[in-house]
Amino acid sequence: MKSPSDSELVQLIARHQPRLRGLVRCLLVRPSDVDDVLQEVNAVIWEKASTFEPGTDFWAWASQIARFKALNHVRTYGRERLVFSETLMNSLADLAEERISRLSERREALENCLNQLPPAQRQLVDLRYASGHAIESIAELIGRPAGSVRQALYRVRLFLLACIESKLELGGTPK
Repeated sequence: MKSPSDSELVQLIARHQPRLRGLVRCLLVRPSDVDDVLQEVNAVIWEKASTFEPGTDFWAWASQIARFKALNHVRTYGRERLVFSETLMNSLADLAEERISRLSERREALENCLNQLPPAQRQLVDLRYASGHAIESIAELIGRPAGSVRQALYRVRLFLLACIESKLELGGTPK
């Protein structure tokens, strides 16, 4: 079995860090606990890197480590305060993994749909949502009335919503 190189492992951890944080955050209440457990998860991933086979599902492997670390944290600190039962924690973890997976599918569909926009519409979306410009600022930048920009963004959002829902109904997004 070939284990990932250090740089491959760092890339995998970085790519999946937001999802791992989301999973741990669903299971723990205090932000400091989330940070502590996520740090432990990253350390275990690094330590057990030789057991991960490149080309397999890193998320499935890493999320199990996160789940076990969060449950262990609850068990350890559960003696000190009121906490959820392990059965409920497992149910919450299952639900969190499902929702995170759906969110990833929606994000992938959104990226695919954004790539289908004509350049002028993509520019509007980027100015509004990536750069955070106000409608009035965008109107000034592109030389159009603010009402026109509002209407164009409304139409783009409708297109993106329909596109995302269509892609998800088809069972995913084409690469």
